[in-house]
Amino acid sequence: MRFTRILPALLVVMTILAMATPAFASDGQPPGQVVFGQDVTLQSGQTLDGDLVVFGGDVWIEATSTVEGSVVAWGGDVDIAGTVERDVVAFGGNVLLRRTARVDGGVMAFGGVMEREEGAQVRGQQVVNPQQWSWWRWGWVAIPTYPYFPSDGLPALMFQVAMRGVEILLRAVVMAGLAGLVALLWPRAAARVGRSALERPLPAFGMGLLTLVVGVLLIIGLVITICLSPVGIAAAVALVVAILFGWLAIGITIGERLMPTFTSRTVAPFWTAALGAGLLTLLSDLLGLIPCVGWIGGFLVTCVGLGAVALTRFGTME
Repeated sequence: MRFTRILPALLVVMTILAMATPAFASDGQPPGQVVFGQDVTLQSGQTLDGDLVVFGGDVWIEATSTVEGSVVAWGGDVDIAGTVERDVVAFGGNVLLRRTARVDGGVMAFGGVMEREEGAQVRGQQVVNPQQWSWWRWGWVAIPTYPYFPSDGLPALMFQVAMRGVEILLRAVVMAGLAGLVALLWPRAAARVGRSALERPLPAFGMGLLTLVVGVLLIIGLVITICLSPVGIAAAVALVVAILFGWLAIGITIGERLMPTFTSRTVAPFWTAALGAGLLTLLSDLLGLIPCVGWIGGFLVTCVGLGAVALTRFGTME
C-alpha cells in the first residue's frame, strides 16, 4: 500500500488526538474522550459532552446514557442502548443497536455487521460494508452509486470502470492546476527542486525515504505526548506540503522538457507545468491499477520529490 494512501488516515487520527481531550462533561473538564486499547462503558445516567473515539476496544453505551457527539470505534464492537446525538461508526467491528437505542445521525459499519433490535431509532442513513469505494491520492472517498443501479453483472462493471476513469482524470486535472499555480508563484524554487529530482534521482530517493520514515516517527511521537500535539500537527502539515511540492516540481520540470520552446512566453509556464504534472499524475494512477506492484511508481516519485525538497531546502538553494 502506497504511503500517500496511508498518510491521510494518519493525519485524521492525529487531528482527532489533538482536538479531543479525555474528559467527561460532568467532571467540568474539556469535552470528548479518546481511549487506546481499553473497553469503554458509559453507564446509565452519564453524559459525555463531545465525541467518543476508541482504538482497539469495545464500546458500551448503556440505557439512559447520552453521548453528545459521535461514537467511533477502530477495531472494536459498539453496543448502543442509550442515545447518540450524532453518528455511530465502527471500523473492523460490529454494531448492535438495542431496543432503547436512539441515534440522531447515521450508523456505519466497515468490516463488520450491524444488528438492530425492534424499537431502536436511527434518523440518518445506515451503511454496512459499502462495495464500491475508491482510494484518492490525498484521501479516500466513496464512488457515488445509485440505489437502483445493479450490484453485479456487466452494467455494474461498466459503471465502476467509468467512475474509476472519471476519478483518475479529475485527479490529474487538479494536480495540473496546482502545478500551474506553483509555476507562476514560485518558478525558481520549483525549478531547483525539479532539476535536483531528475538529475540526481538516487540521492534524492535516499534522502526522501529517510525523511519520510523519520518524519512519520517524529510526528507520531509528538502527537502521543498530548502537550506537544500541536507541534506534531504542524509537522504533519509540513510533511504533506513537502510531498506535494516535490511531486508538482517534478511535473513542472517534465513539462518544461517536453515543451522547451514555449517556456519563454508569459502564459506558457502555466500550461507547460500543467501538462507535466497532469501526465505524471495520470501515468502514476494508471500504473497503480496494476495489482500488487502498481503502487511502486507513485512511491518512487513521492520519495524522489520529497528528497529533492529536503536537499534544496524547499528550493531555496541548488
